Amino acid sequence: MVGLPQEVGFNLRFILAFVVMAMLQSLSVSAEDPLPTTDVTVSPDVKVKAELALNDETRAKGLMFRKSLAENAGMLFVFPALDFQSFWMKNTLIPLDMIWLNEHKEVIYFVTADPCKSDPCGSYGPPQKAMYVLEVNGGFAKKHHLKLGQQLQFELPPEAQQS
Repeated sequence: MVGLPQEVGFNLRFILAFVVMAMLQSLSVSAEDPLPTTDVTVSPDVKVKAELALNDETRAKGLMFRKSLAENAGMLFVFPALDFQSFWMKNTLIPLDMIWLNEHKEVIYFVTADPCKSDPCGSYGPPQKAMYVLEVNGGFAKKHHLKLGQQLQFELPPEAQQS
């Protein structure tokens, strides 16, 4: 059997290794993959670019471990059913406003929560059932004069539509 020259054999092994690594990387889904986003209109002059937490894993992680959040950025938690959605600030490093919305996207409750500095962390929840929760920088609700009953506007991607 005739062998390949050493230089050609090395190049083929290098190319094969590169192709295999590229294939494996394309098949893996990183926890750091960006989440889908939507624009949440709070008022005619205030919009929030919100990452969407659409499943149990992304809802559980939320904004944990974030050292900062851009102004008018946040996370919109989308739940499969109207319920008493409770949140806590464990591993959350920045103050957040939590804004609970009903199925009509109306504000039913909001609170400013500071990072939890010791265990156990307390939890925050609304007095009535919610379908969505918008988390934004602490002080957002006060700065933008958010009111109970105010309707926010946003569109969800097809994979987030409730049946």
